[in-house]
Amino acid sequence: MEENCKWHFKPEGGSEIGPNDPLHITFKGNPYYSIVREAIQNSLDAIADNNNPVVVSFQYFDLNRLEFPAFFEIENHINQCLEYYNENADAKRLFGDMLKYLNGTEEGKKRLKISCLKISDANTKGMHFDEGTNSPFYAFLRASGVSSKNLGAGGSFGFGKGAYFALSPIKTLIVSSKDTEGNVFFEGATRLTTHKNENGVKTSAFGFYDNNSGCPTTIENEIPEVLKREESGTDVNIIGLWEEKDRKKLMIKSVLNNFWLAIHDNKLIVQIDDVEISKSNLEQTIDEYFEGQAESGTPTEIESWNPKSYLKAVKYAENNEQFKVFKETLPTIGKVKMYVYMDKGLPNRTSYFRTPRMVVFKRTNRKVKGYSAVFICDNEKGNEMLRLMENPAHNEWNLDNYPKNEGQIDTDARRGYGEISKFINDSLESLSKVKTGKKLAFQGLEEYLSIPEDLLEKEEEFDYEGDLTNMFSGNMSNKVTDEETPLQTTEFENVKIKPTITPKQEVKESDFVGQDENNDEFATTGGDNESSGGDMPGQGDSDATEVQPQEESTTKSKVLIKVGLRIAAQRQNGHLFHNLIIYADDNIPNAELELLVGADNDRDDSLEIIETDNGNIAHNALKNVNLNYGKNLIKVRFADNLKHTVKIKAYELQ
Repeated sequence: MEENCKWHFKPEGGSEIGPNDPLHITFKGNPYYSIVREAIQNSLDAIADNNNPVVVSFQYFDLNRLEFPAFFEIENHINQCLEYYNENADAKRLFGDMLKYLNGTEEGKKRLKISCLKISDANTKGMHFDEGTNSPFYAFLRASGVSSKNLGAGGSFGFGKGAYFALSPIKTLIVSSKDTEGNVFFEGATRLTTHKNENGVKTSAFGFYDNNSGCPTTIENEIPEVLKREESGTDVNIIGLWEEKDRKKLMIKSVLNNFWLAIHDNKLIVQIDDVEISKSNLEQTIDEYFEGQAESGTPTEIESWNPKSYLKAVKYAENNEQFKVFKETLPTIGKVKMYVYMDKGLPNRTSYFRTPRMVVFKRTNRKVKGYSAVFICDNEKGNEMLRLMENPAHNEWNLDNYPKNEGQIDTDARRGYGEISKFINDSLESLSKVKTGKKLAFQGLEEYLSIPEDLLEKEEEFDYEGDLTNMFSGNMSNKVTDEETPLQTTEFENVKIKPTITPKQEVKESDFVGQDENNDEFATTGGDNESSGGDMPGQGDSDATEVQPQEESTTKSKVLIKVGLRIAAQRQNGHLFHNLIIYADDNIPNAELELLVGADNDRDDSLEIIETDNGNIAHNALKNVNLNYGKNLIKVRFADNLKHTVKIKAYELQ
């Protein structure tokens, strides 16, 4: 099974290595969260085909002592390390835990199987190995403080591998890789301490598990069968895992917090055990693991991050006044973008990205109250400059990290850093005059992910100190007229829930329903000024034009039924669709819906429907509609391809 692989420790020829390994100390606090961040970053750095996403999988498996007896001889070296540092408290703790993990707690017995984590990637180049010091396999597994990553890569220090070793109770990995030319490379590695072997020879802290005299195995048939790669890419097997009840949840949240932008841009797909996260289910998965949009803790406490509002800032950029985009070409850094989403309760933070589309850090700025922003620099020049500003953990941009020029901070780096700060401050400053007032949040729309609650035009008051568009004339003005709604014209429209009158009531053409400004239900006769295109509740008249249905059934009776309605308008492929979210109290297999739009001249008008996904069109009505109990989503497109407020009459044909 092992193909003659065994451990190789060379004689120690230099300084001794003690039990405090700096390579993994950075990541020991939350190893499951950290391993996701580091592993995916490494895979994104090695993408083979930029037209397709990188796929990274995290899967658990067991390594059997009976099938890999030579591998488990690592226990002898652990005992030798403990003996060599027998008076060192750190060594006693470190190696005592290793032995307890391998042997369990019952004296005279050894653990037969140990739990492991395989991290596999696809659509990557794999890690090539040669005798030099610049190959990826050498830098990852056989060296410290060495990185072979090229321009645009995520890492620059080579310390990220510490996250892998930190997760293993015995600080041991097995790597199997195949490059794009079909070359294979296989080897295990462990990081212990200097120790003396059974012959009393002082031995290196670093051991390698292979069948090539301490060098990576390069013949495919000599790689243990269960550890072979079938396609280009890399498997990193973390040998041994401490029990962690919530490890799956921690790993999924790490994916969502750190790589939501890469997933949204279809650059990445991640599999955590049986959960796949891709662009198609990104929002749904975020909703499952994060409640609301708030972030707890400080910006540096990455486990407390919440990606929801930042994703919205990018996905819904410029869809309405809450979503802004700023673009600029900075003299030193190059092209940059910043997406801003404004809403009450947001954390007043900017999330910073460069080419790998992994969150580097977040920073608070209180120039605007209630916002989440996303800054990204992904041009080649700026990305490389920012890469050099990062620390080993890749969670800051700091001028002190940048390579010094004769002991001095590089002038271009200082200038570029200042350009980014000014760009972000100026962008936020331009929004600081926008103030939000009272909001009315709608609940229960989570299942309609294509119509997020935040893109429904809320019944809220935006107090803009800049220019406003008059909703009636279309002219720019800095005054709000008495007739004009405080909502800005956007591509997303909300209509309040409008429960109709009592079910099975006699049909009256004037019977529409609505809510007053205190959310009390009321019946109306004639016009409903609140939903007729812009008036504030209670300010309109009752002379709106009544519209008769275009067709009447001569064979069936028709009774008014109780439904609720919310509406969101969205543009798709150049067309504007109104999504009717209809709430029914019963299953209604044969319903008729009459839709009236509210025009700017404060009258209700009938407008022809030209497309729907439920029922048959009869001018401004939908017939033969099937309504199920609870929520129903119906998509319609009106003839004028414009956005409207809408009123509804719902009937059941009997």
